[in-house]
Amino acid sequence: MNTLKRLLVGLDLTPMDETLINYTAFLCAELQLEKVCFIHVEKSLEIPEELRQNLQRKNVSPEEGLRNMIASKVGPVFEQMPQVKTEILVEEGTPVKEMLHWSKIKDIDLMLVGRKLRLRGSGVLAQKLLRSGRLSVLYVPETYDQPKLNRIVVSIDFSKYSEMALDRVLHSALSKPEVQVVCLHVYDVPSGYITLGISYEEFDKRMQGFAQEKFSKLMERFPDLQNRAKLVLVRQEEQDDIGELVALEAKRAHADILVIGAKGMSAAALFVIGSVTEKVLRYDMDIPLLVFKNKDEEIGFLDALINK
Repeated sequence: MNTLKRLLVGLDLTPMDETLINYTAFLCAELQLEKVCFIHVEKSLEIPEELRQNLQRKNVSPEEGLRNMIASKVGPVFEQMPQVKTEILVEEGTPVKEMLHWSKIKDIDLMLVGRKLRLRGSGVLAQKLLRSGRLSVLYVPETYDQPKLNRIVVSIDFSKYSEMALDRVLHSALSKPEVQVVCLHVYDVPSGYITLGISYEEFDKRMQGFAQEKFSKLMERFPDLQNRAKLVLVRQEEQDDIGELVALEAKRAHADILVIGAKGMSAAALFVIGSVTEKVLRYDMDIPLLVFKNKDEEIGFLDALINK
């Protein structure tokens, strides 16, 4: 059963919108999604009276004008997809708070936002959404103009969060037989191997063996993945940046999307997320990044203070 049915897509009236709208339509076609809410948030929708007097269409409110502008972009793309319900929201306030607010009201399963590398715009929203809320987020790079979903790379550490990511992938994107999954596991060789009286190379082989055993047990929990998933092991050296390493290996695997399972909003998660997922997000990557969270996790006291 598809676990993704309703999307919330953040638009900002920049050229990035075209990439997001087209990618959203691609997902709707591939995953048989039911509804998409497009949202644009302005800090203020008030127009000074002296400017309003010079506007030709005085009977159109700012909200309606912006909604019409977005509809002119969304309509032509989705007119051939009558099975997908679309809605356009124009709100006033801060993007993060409004997106989180409407994601609850509309019972959203996944948020889509852009990752700007060269287009104008700060892209700060991407970082803030990662640290806020418990909803899964898909970051679409500005350069991604040929959507595909044939090869999915899932970063795994054998925690319950990487298992959650595999489960979501299994029930969302694997309805098509051609989709393949690469399970990417980054490991390091602990310095304590010296105390065991064995060589670095031998302990490295043992680490790989442990990972392979864990992967075999993981596949026993996901039998439908056994013939479509493979394990790729990457050793992290002391000087390696984990975010860059994961991103580069995803590219090397020719990923159409990189998937990571992360903790939701808990006090500790604010720091745990920063150790891997946030570093991947900071790396300039031309591959969509999907961060799955468990939205049923409890929100911590520290998080409540931070997001007030």
